[in-house]
Amino acid sequence: MKNTSYALITGASSGIGKAIAYELAKRKINVILIALPNSGLKEVREDIVIRFDIKTDLLELDLTIPESHQVVFQWCQSRSYDIGILVNNAGIGNLCAFENTDASFITRMLMLNNQAMVALVHLFAAQLKRRGAAYILNVGSLGSFFPLPYKSVYAATKGFVHAFSRALRLEWKQYNVHVSCLCPGSTMTSKEVVERAKTLPTNYLNLHQTAESVAREAVTALFQKKKTIVPGWSNKVLYHLAFVLPSFVIDWFLLRIFSRNQFRDSLPKALQYKLTKTDTNNISLTEDIPLI
Repeated sequence: MKNTSYALITGASSGIGKAIAYELAKRKINVILIALPNSGLKEVREDIVIRFDIKTDLLELDLTIPESHQVVFQWCQSRSYDIGILVNNAGIGNLCAFENTDASFITRMLMLNNQAMVALVHLFAAQLKRRGAAYILNVGSLGSFFPLPYKSVYAATKGFVHAFSRALRLEWKQYNVHVSCLCPGSTMTSKEVVERAKTLPTNYLNLHQTAESVAREAVTALFQKKKTIVPGWSNKVLYHLAFVLPSFVIDWFLLRIFSRNQFRDSLPKALQYKLTKTDTNNISLTEDIPLI
């Protein structure tokens, strides 16, 4: 008998979200894909259907639009989709001095990284709790545990994701709803990101992973009911160091890493532009900008 429940994944057209969709599909779990219009979502759905012979559906919309989460919920309700796994992956970030970051972009970041996530969990709460067993995977970041200069709002939003996930996990333990927080480091999701990562002073730490490797570890750990999932051995080392090193050591290290003047001159011209502009050129929809 085929599985009749679904995993709903936001930000599923590329990067970690897309890789998680494929990883779940390999395990014969039906998937509902949510992403921006014209982001390649239809092609992802068609490929998953052909390769894995599971039930899939998609909804294209911008989760930064007010009440868009209501649209997602009502759309699922109208089709009687039984959501057993909720993956809140969609997110944006940038690398820019706080005072130079456009205020409207900061608002969008808060809405997508935090408000949309909380709203979707709240709307699907009753359905998840009455299933008897359900899973939530909220995508945070390795930056959830560090104060990141030039990524101050982004790091704060991801810290919120981790704190919310931990608290909800305790609150819903009695309902057999297993809440995990995925905290990846730098993830190679596009050619541009690969080029940019090579120029960063952290390249020698070998922190960069592929979206596929992150997804494999994330899905396995989710079903093992792990509370915090930090993929990659080097990222795990940094995660544990965050709790044992003195704060002044961490601050010194992060300031050196993220001080833009330190590495800007070594970047290709195109990437210099994207690191210094405050428009959508420095937006990352799927954790594209290397974090540490």
